[in-house]
Amino acid sequence: MITLSVDPVSRSYADGQAVGQLLGLAVLLVVVWVATQAWRRGPAPDGPDDVERTTAIAVRRGNIVRGALLFIAAAGLIGVFTGKGYQPAAEAAPSAQEPVAQSPSATTGPAAIKRVIDAAPRVGEYRLHTGAEAAEYERLAPGKSGQGKRWFYDGPGKGPVDALLQINATEWDASLPATSSPEAMWDELLEFFAGAGASQVTDFEAGPWGGQLGCGFVTTDGGRQILCAWIDSDTRGQLGLLDEGGLPRAAKIALEFRTASEKRADQ
Repeated sequence: MITLSVDPVSRSYADGQAVGQLLGLAVLLVVVWVATQAWRRGPAPDGPDDVERTTAIAVRRGNIVRGALLFIAAAGLIGVFTGKGYQPAAEAAPSAQEPVAQSPSATTGPAAIKRVIDAAPRVGEYRLHTGAEAAEYERLAPGKSGQGKRWFYDGPGKGPVDALLQINATEWDASLPATSSPEAMWDELLEFFAGAGASQVTDFEAGPWGGQLGCGFVTTDGGRQILCAWIDSDTRGQLGLLDEGGLPRAAKIALEFRTASEKRADQ
């Protein structure tokens, strides 16, 4: 007997899953096209004078089916390549390695470099509010920051505040739950987005500090906005954007904020 061992979080497994889903999608498209063949052909013309009418019906029905096929294909491709099973969990999951014996010098090396978390004065087109300006926005902002710290930024939008950055870390709050696996981190993010009433939540590349990063749409008194959040074993961060219309661009901006706000002590 041959025993097949498959790692469900490996890249090869994820690629195989994606190929299988793509084949299923292709079969579905073919089935829909074949099944609608008679309907697309339309009624037979009653005579030479009726050809124009029946041809127009056939063309219209064909366009309807093609549009439906394009919609199914687009939805299927988005589901395959943005699904949690394909990206980025398969890349983020640690690979099993055999323990390697270390020399005494390796085990007594320098301590791990500490990071410094602080708001960057400028992130791309966004500028940090400071002084009395920041104090006034803090007073007017709904709710309290509660845990961690928060900062206000202006940006390319029309409002005085276009981005709200909030970070909590174990350096400041020892009660933060210890979360190590990518799956547990993503589950915690999903709970956060559910509490915020977010929709279309999507995961994105989390950047040099690892962990998980997700973004979704939220509806507030000020209208529709985008909320991004990230998590690693020591940090919980979130960024609210008032002037960004797309999740991928918002995720890129959130990653810029995270990278600029979390630095190593030797940088």
